[in-house]
Amino acid sequence: MNKRADAKATLLERARALIPVLAERSAETERSRRVPTETIAAFHEAGLFRVLQPARFGGLELDFDVFANVTKELARGCASSAWVYAVVEELFWVLATFPEEAQQEIWGENPAALACAAVVPTGKAVKDGNGYRLHGEWHFLSGSDHASWVFLTAPCDMGGGAREMRNFFLRASEVQFVDDWHVMGLVGTGSKSVKVEGAFVPVNRSVRYDDIMQGTAPGSQVHPSYAICRAPRRYLTAFSITPVIVGLANRALDLMTGTLRDRLRAGSVPDDFEIVQQKVAESAAEVNIVNLIFDTQLQRNVEALKAGGPISDADIAHNRLMASYMIRLAKQAIERLCSLSGSRWAFNTHPMQVILRDMLVGVTHRSYNWESIAREYSRTIGIARRE
Repeated sequence: MNKRADAKATLLERARALIPVLAERSAETERSRRVPTETIAAFHEAGLFRVLQPARFGGLELDFDVFANVTKELARGCASSAWVYAVVEELFWVLATFPEEAQQEIWGENPAALACAAVVPTGKAVKDGNGYRLHGEWHFLSGSDHASWVFLTAPCDMGGGAREMRNFFLRASEVQFVDDWHVMGLVGTGSKSVKVEGAFVPVNRSVRYDDIMQGTAPGSQVHPSYAICRAPRRYLTAFSITPVIVGLANRALDLMTGTLRDRLRAGSVPDDFEIVQQKVAESAAEVNIVNLIFDTQLQRNVEALKAGGPISDADIAHNRLMASYMIRLAKQAIERLCSLSGSRWAFNTHPMQVILRDMLVGVTHRSYNWESIAREYSRTIGIARRE
């Protein structure tokens, strides 16, 4: 076993060891509407926050499939904790695409620094000397309770009528968090909003949105041997937070089949036993397909990036299509498995209800919109209306 494979196996073993710990803390996570500090510390101690960090700054510089599989395992214990891990850890990859000065400033100051992000450009920026001024409000910053840095996307007035979309890293102390995360699912993610009133961001802590999307951001030169720094962002983000939903589907199947086996051993046979069997089998088939898509596409992504060839729009669209279809199947399976719980899952603390609520909120993420992704894919294979 080579070093990278050994590191992957070790990290997955550590993630699995955390599943019962996360499950035990899940009620507290919901009550406090944030991932406990002890959980974040456990992620640090297990080295999970080093997966996508470049080796130059103390990270493990591993492939994206390691990160995705760690996230999937964590979701078996607590979806909110896994979601926060996914969003925060992915930003280590994003920071690695920024200019070297930004990486030196942030990781040189604290190699274990965490960040939160809002990628929907609801605020605005304006060029100001050797930097930019940001104004406005952004939403859904998961993991905000533990972040010392904030990543924001905004349209920028470059002067002279020129405008472009840009990404920025700000210190958390320069923004105002708004505690408005009162929701039905993924309650513990602390996905608050943030207000910014004229904060100045130096030029080295900003990159063009298109450069990150195309894999041509400055970090590709800073870390020339780290393949994901050259990856078009939308190619990999199809598998950034989808692992949380996959983990929930696996957990729901394990939980329901275990419950049914216990009932049968106790002599409690459902009146509609054959229908129950059919529903369990159909759900199991869907969850197995979900895992097959997950593993196959991730391996394909890793191999494509290591090969060093171009990633086309068609490659990105196909990846996003399969990820979206995977989530569609997972959603169906979870909903069907919940229906087998009878009225028991109506209680807020019932684990199947928690899974259902977390899933329903998670799949509202714009990256899972089946209709828009299907249209995008169809266009890349030449199925589109003539203009």
